[in-house]
Amino acid sequence: MTAIVLLRLWADLRSVAPPDMAVSLRKCERAADSPVDSVLVTGVPLLPFDDCEVIVCAPSALLMPSGQHVGVRVDASSPAGQAAAFSAVGSADWIHLDASTQTDWTMIPAENIISACDGTPTQVAVSALTAEQVPGLAFALELGVDALVLLPPGGESGEALWEAAAIARAQRAERDESVRTAGREHTDDAPVLTTGVVTSINPGGVGDRVALDFTSLLRMGEGALVGSSAKLLSLVHGETIQGTLVPARPFRVNAGPVHSYILLAGSSAISARVKYLEEVRPGDNVQIVDAHGNARSLTVGRCKIEPRPLLQISFEADGASGQVFLQQAETVRMLVESGDELQARSVTEIQVGDRLRVRRTVKGTHVGRAISARVEER
Repeated sequence: MTAIVLLRLWADLRSVAPPDMAVSLRKCERAADSPVDSVLVTGVPLLPFDDCEVIVCAPSALLMPSGQHVGVRVDASSPAGQAAAFSAVGSADWIHLDASTQTDWTMIPAENIISACDGTPTQVAVSALTAEQVPGLAFALELGVDALVLLPPGGESGEALWEAAAIARAQRAERDESVRTAGREHTDDAPVLTTGVVTSINPGGVGDRVALDFTSLLRMGEGALVGSSAKLLSLVHGETIQGTLVPARPFRVNAGPVHSYILLAGSSAISARVKYLEEVRPGDNVQIVDAHGNARSLTVGRCKIEPRPLLQISFEADGASGQVFLQQAETVRMLVESGDELQARSVTEIQVGDRLRVRRTVKGTHVGRAISARVEER
């Protein structure tokens, strides 16, 4: 079980003249009533700081005084900065989301990078300019940043900033470890399928249904994993079965309405990814699986969105409840256990008590990425 990581406090001394750095550091520690973990400077200071780590901030990099590269510094509020941050996930020790004004976007960029770094060795440091920003950053997505970067106190607002950071650090230290590790006690994020039992079938109204046409043919028994919750996805069979009134479309999965999630290719216990069907575009790679969880990647060639009548199929798996909306049509099928066999059964023939093939995970998602925080979807 992963232990809680102490929230670190960095003193941002980049604008402080070297002779005044020691005095500024003492002000920070008095305001926080605790030691500072690191100081952020623009050049190697003349005098060493004995009790805290020194991080040298280059235009786009974080360095140790020795010149060793330990991270990247990016503009938190710019798209280019976020792109640079995403590219450093997994390879850099630290990503510093920098902010220069109180109007700069901070929370949304922080949440995006926190979700991307979750489960990787990369840690996130974010500049907080006001006391009001501190709690949100310290507990963003229930995980929080790994370090707060704070300017030296220069008045009441500066004192309040450091006091808020000290309170947040204490709260993080006291937080129940089960919150931090929610979802990490299981390793079922890989595309391993289980059984879901149908509990109800109801009309789902008319919705904008998405049919995904792939650039390769699906095999019998294969389909895509879709559902209303990223934690419970059901296997929707491809249109590989010849009907009496309509021809087969062995390149297609009639995946459901626009709100549904679909599992993307490359998903695993560490990097499970989903997208809303409305967001899927030609060129996206979707994870195609069979009843046993064998997976391969197919590329989307076309997305067809049309208003169609829907069915709401609710089910339970391992004590969790999920649902999937699918077009009310004989050509839309789900894999159903029938004795020792599996049948691709039309959704118009599905009954309460039928046993479906589903994928269950305990992790929620943020912007399509699996995160180790509690996320409830109904």
